[in-house]
Amino acid sequence: MPTLDKKFYPEIQGLRAVAIIAVILFHFGWKTLAGGYLGVDIFFVISGFLIAQMISIELARGTFNIRRFYKNRVMRLLPNLFLMIIVSVVISYFVLKPYDFFQYAKSLQFSAVYLTNMVFARQQGYFDMSREAKPLLHTWSLSIEEQFYLVFPLMLILLFKFKQHRVLVLSVIALASFWVRYNYQQNHLPTEGFFSFAGRVWEFVIGALIVFLPAHIKARLANQSGIALGSFALIIASLIFLDEAVPYASSLLIIPCVATALIILSSGTHCTEKLLSTRVLVFIGGLSYSLYLWHWPLLVWLHNGDFAGSHALQISVLFALTLAISYLAWRYVEEPFRKNRERFSGRQVGLMTLTFGIFCVSIGGYIYAQSGMENRFPNWVKVKNNLDTFDFKTATGTTLQYPANCAIGDDPQAILQHCAFGDLQAAQRFLVVGDSHVAAWYPAFQAAAEARHTQGVFATQPGCPPLFDISSLDGAKNICAEKFDTRIKALIATRAFNKVYLLASWSMYSEGDPNNQPNHFISDAHTAANDRASSQQVMSAHLQSTIQYLQSFGIEVVLVHSVAMLPKVVQALPENYSVPLAQLQQQNFFMTEFVRDHAAELHLTVLDPSPTLCSTGACLTRANGNVLYTDNNHISPAGAALLTPLVASSM
Repeated sequence: MPTLDKKFYPEIQGLRAVAIIAVILFHFGWKTLAGGYLGVDIFFVISGFLIAQMISIELARGTFNIRRFYKNRVMRLLPNLFLMIIVSVVISYFVLKPYDFFQYAKSLQFSAVYLTNMVFARQQGYFDMSREAKPLLHTWSLSIEEQFYLVFPLMLILLFKFKQHRVLVLSVIALASFWVRYNYQQNHLPTEGFFSFAGRVWEFVIGALIVFLPAHIKARLANQSGIALGSFALIIASLIFLDEAVPYASSLLIIPCVATALIILSSGTHCTEKLLSTRVLVFIGGLSYSLYLWHWPLLVWLHNGDFAGSHALQISVLFALTLAISYLAWRYVEEPFRKNRERFSGRQVGLMTLTFGIFCVSIGGYIYAQSGMENRFPNWVKVKNNLDTFDFKTATGTTLQYPANCAIGDDPQAILQHCAFGDLQAAQRFLVVGDSHVAAWYPAFQAAAEARHTQGVFATQPGCPPLFDISSLDGAKNICAEKFDTRIKALIATRAFNKVYLLASWSMYSEGDPNNQPNHFISDAHTAANDRASSQQVMSAHLQSTIQYLQSFGIEVVLVHSVAMLPKVVQALPENYSVPLAQLQQQNFFMTEFVRDHAAELHLTVLDPSPTLCSTGACLTRANGNVLYTDNNHISPAGAALLTPLVASSM
């Protein structure tokens, strides 16, 4: 029977190659591999097996030294990582805009202690649109792996004397970890679950269990070509079909993880092993760590730089750069340090680690203290000064005051108390509810409410359109359903409102983001939307049901159309830039059609900002010397001031 007690596994290198190819193609936008992100999960299983195998053999021989183990891990992983971090700082300095560079500083500092997974867990998510402005996003998996390396050897030392109970203890740990991941999902916190070490441990443990299974079970599974071929087919199927839109996708992760373990267990001379052991795959597998390190910051550079050429050409160049730089880093940095690790003393390795930490903390701290070093982009400073100096009171007669803590997660009574504006003595109230565009439009609603002596209340949840019973595929797909269904329905049940404004960047949900990534498409319990047509189908149904629900309380519903979306943030556009009206009409086509088909039936009132902001036949980005946007889709207070008469006319 082939033994698993060996140092080099060509078939595992082949599995690594499959995993890294899947990850890179997924990140580079190859839609055929909707589950390409699962390559990281395959890596975790492999790591669990190799580390458990190595440590258990050394423990059995009495040669295991935990200091040597940590030293070897540092020499294996840190040199190439350190080089990538240095290059990412340079790339980020030149291409990241101030806010993104400011956020980058946080991840840079936490990378010093391998805790970037905790940083990204507190942001919107791995699948959100802003990921392409995060050069170190991919280090979340390295952080989790390092956390595993820190804990697992100590656990194996404790388990070593309890040979009969190892499988049981590890199985309990795996089940507990899997429950944590599943519980995150059930409690609508998939972002935290994705980046959680506790919710990922089970993947490493599945790999470790291979080592400790009874010998007779290993003997039965060894050289089983049917099991290996079926497991490989399951991995490929998972990479193709198991995207984040699939219900219970987190729970189904067990399929590729167990399949990876079964391929390792069925090691032998069958065709699957021969396929995975081919020279090309073994070579790519050896490069996998370097490929993983370098492909992402280069992708961020591409997406944030201003490069000419077709998308296909840019991706082709990116592939070539990734291969070339990854190979050079592997050949001249990673491999020399790995092969010569015995020449370095523990003190030298400690000094290298300390240098890495000081570099990350000090550079990140400086960028953070400089607020993203906005002076790198003079036009950003100019726009910022323009936005800061706009006098809303002079323009509208209203002193602008933003209520605090008006996220939809707040208690309904708290929203009624703290998020009211206008004439607070008025008997009738209206509600403005929707995504982050509610806050952008707020100045117009405040000025209009004061002018009309009426009272308004606003509630917002960024990334979530004001629709009941839906989920958003933006990396936090169940939060919208929870917030809108529980909080807003409770707010409506107070019968405090005679009118509700539904306000959102509707085209973001009906068309997807401009880069054709499936973030922000809308799903429900019956449809997992992964394209425009299915998202629009869900939106149409739930717009109708949401409006009808509100009207059942005697509420008048006002639907607010989106403002024009710019191709870039306003800070990166010429001062005279404008959006052709035809482009805005195309952007809002779905909502225009919905209103045309349902306005009479649903007794809808519609607010359309285009006659105000696009009166010249093009949608302006500046008027009267004032910047009308804060980014590429949110209006500024100056833009809101222009819309105040329109809003007032609806009250």
